[in-house]
Amino acid sequence: RFVIHYDMPKSLEGYYQETGRAGRDGGEGQCIAFYSDKDLEKLEKFMQGKPVSEQEIGKQLIAETAAYAESNICRRKLLLHYFGEEYGEDNCGNCDNCLNPKKQIDGQDLLCTVLETIIAVKEKFKADHIIDVIMGKDTSTVKAYHHDDLEQYGIGEKESECVWKAVIRQGMIAKFIDKEIENYGLLKVTESGRAFLANPTTFMIIKDNEYD
Repeated sequence: RFVIHYDMPKSLEGYYQETGRAGRDGGEGQCIAFYSDKDLEKLEKFMQGKPVSEQEIGKQLIAETAAYAESNICRRKLLLHYFGEEYGEDNCGNCDNCLNPKKQIDGQDLLCTVLETIIAVKEKFKADHIIDVIMGKDTSTVKAYHHDDLEQYGIGEKESECVWKAVIRQGMIAKFIDKEIENYGLLKVTESGRAFLANPTTFMIIKDNEYD
């Protein structure tokens, strides 16, 4: 009756096929998936050394899985749409997004801060370092590269690390930020990201639910 994903699959096709195993007898199936961006980093590492064309396909599949996991839209509606079907209801009354809607905030300024910081450090650092700079953390790497002298240093100290991670993850899903798998996961600002910086618009960030 249950399908539990301890790690997220590397594609929505895999997820859809595996979750279907609980309902093959026509009965109700309960599907639980534990999601962390660390899961996706592990999948990305497996792609290192593979041909560029294979990496591009793999990155797209992982991005689609991340988009599904991070979405605040009805899971059933999103999954059926992915496979070319339509679900007419806005609320299925069953998935986590319908039962416990996530909070959203306008992350326009937050995303601009992230993009500006990535550019300020010459697109040569990973997400953790970008967050350290924005939050004003006095790490050895920040000091070694004199990033505590940057205009962006400490500008986002009032926000939690969880929020900044969400901004970066969802910025990647929106294709404003790219992560170079072959190059240690360094963050780059895409052409779309630079266009967003030049003309910022509303960018809704989904905050993680906090459970007692």
